[in-house]
Amino acid sequence: MEEFDYEKLGLKCGLEIHQQLNTKKKLFCRCPAKLQGTRQPEFILSRKMRPVLGEMGTYDKAMLTEYEKGMGIVYEGYNDVVCTYELDDTPPFSCNIEARKVALQIALLLNANIIEEMHVCRKNYLDGSVPSGFQRTMILGTDGYITLESGKKIRIEILSLEEEAARKIKTENKTNFFRLDRLGIPLVEVTTKPDINTPYECRECAERIGLLLWSTNVKKVLGSIRQDVNVSIEAGTRIEIKGVQKLGWIPLLINHEISRQLKLLEIKEELENRKLKENDIPNSPIDLTGTLTKTKSSFIAKGIKSGKLLYGINFSGFKGIFGKELMEDYRFGTEVSIKVKLISGLRGIIHSDETLSKYNFSNEDVKKIKEKLGSKENDSFILLLGSKKELKKAIDVIINRVKFAFNGVPPETRKALENGNTEFLRELHGGARLYPDTDTEAIFNTEEEINATRKNLPEYPWIIIEQYSKKYEVEERLIKDLIFTGKLKLFDDLIKIYPDNPSLIFTTLLETTIALRRDGKTIENITDLDFIKIFTLLKKKEISKEAIEELMSLKANTPELSIDKIKKKLKIESISIDDLKQIIEEIIKNNFNLIKEKELRAKGPLMGEVMKKVRGKIDGAIVSKELANILKEKIKGLK
Repeated sequence: MEEFDYEKLGLKCGLEIHQQLNTKKKLFCRCPAKLQGTRQPEFILSRKMRPVLGEMGTYDKAMLTEYEKGMGIVYEGYNDVVCTYELDDTPPFSCNIEARKVALQIALLLNANIIEEMHVCRKNYLDGSVPSGFQRTMILGTDGYITLESGKKIRIEILSLEEEAARKIKTENKTNFFRLDRLGIPLVEVTTKPDINTPYECRECAERIGLLLWSTNVKKVLGSIRQDVNVSIEAGTRIEIKGVQKLGWIPLLINHEISRQLKLLEIKEELENRKLKENDIPNSPIDLTGTLTKTKSSFIAKGIKSGKLLYGINFSGFKGIFGKELMEDYRFGTEVSIKVKLISGLRGIIHSDETLSKYNFSNEDVKKIKEKLGSKENDSFILLLGSKKELKKAIDVIINRVKFAFNGVPPETRKALENGNTEFLRELHGGARLYPDTDTEAIFNTEEEINATRKNLPEYPWIIIEQYSKKYEVEERLIKDLIFTGKLKLFDDLIKIYPDNPSLIFTTLLETTIALRRDGKTIENITDLDFIKIFTLLKKKEISKEAIEELMSLKANTPELSIDKIKKKLKIESISIDDLKQIIEEIIKNNFNLIKEKELRAKGPLMGEVMKKVRGKIDGAIVSKELANILKEKIKGLK
């Protein structure tokens, strides 16, 4: 991963972290706040979205971009967890008191000033994720901070309480499909100031905020927490990176974004050095449809034959610009192409900085294209194939994006990719999409509520991590993993039952769980009560630690069975030391020649034979000890 002089570049980062709250009901209605998983929906409906003016009488650019995509929207719902409020056919109910209490606790943990009189606002969304076209949100706390391990304080700008959006299921034929079960679940959004100055500070800050959130009553499942990272350098601009799914992605994404902005600034400088002007960019394409009727490029030929048009745009003096690498395996031409695909629906663009032979263009084809476009040695051109409507949108996108190259870095919202790159998602949202909600009254946080919440705040998780790490002599990352998997309380319950071996509890809750999940087991079927029962049996010596994984595996597959029934089904019965000795004696008798030949080296194979008979019934350490003692006696007898 490439490193930079972050101070010299003037790197500034900020975080927006969204976390679902673990409440029984949704925020502004009384529907259960429960996801339905893969359950089939019971009804569908479709909506069309259009942009509306914000409070200042202007349109938000990001909303206009979404509108230009021309996407269809289909909603899938369930009768028991979706009501007419979610469908925007009923005014909101009163705000969920349980959600407000959790959000108030989080705000106080973040040292924020509490807003005594909260006003609900509407935040416009045209991507289809909210059927009404807006999300209800309110600011609960401002001007807080979180402290990093170094002692540096990262300021918290605002903490908002708002509704979760619908969950996107798929996109087919220019139609987005959303499930409405997630819509309206209470959510907090934590927004920091741009006080973060290195990628590693950013990762630590995201982790600390996440740990703090998960120390309160929030949903502790995959997808319940999401983080967006804002990145800028002094000569560039602010870019919002959405959908950062893992903490480990953060440094790579930031470094790749720095690289992208620096390379875009190099393009700006190169255009200036070439004495090119924004006004030199053509405003219209040239129709090449009749020029390549005999092309050897099969997909161009098939497209023209099916009625599509082939357009070309020549960019004077642009040779090499579209081929300029911005990030790893990502060029300026890629940046333009992705934006074209997203907005116009075309498959992408072809540009002359690419190897045109990979599209099966012949030298004669390229010659004809250049002649028709008037393209010279130092020029570049772009080719587009599509319907007239698609081409019109695409040409506007290309011309506007290329013109912005003269200004450097465009402010955008970009989607995080797993390889550390990003791609265009939409224009950066502004204040034009926010306006007051006239359907809800002001909500008051009383001094009495604030003081009562302050008296019952949980301990900061990094203090717990340090304490537990020292007490149980384990790495801090294991305690973090317990918090991020929502198993810290369960660990506390299990250690009271079975204090003999804390390491075994860590292994069971973390490593064994992960291993079984990788094997396709439904770990969610194993409840906290199941773990408590397993370790109670272990304490009573009714099972050995070797039986734990087998019990968990069968419970994951057959949730209807109790641990006792699974134990019976697996024929796990504890055995005494005397019974164990008898089994060892029998196995030694059957393998006497092996002992004569290998003596103490025979212990390994013999241990395997004994464990086949006693696995899960007695601790392996006891088996090893008894086998060693008996084996030594037998060897002595031989001599």
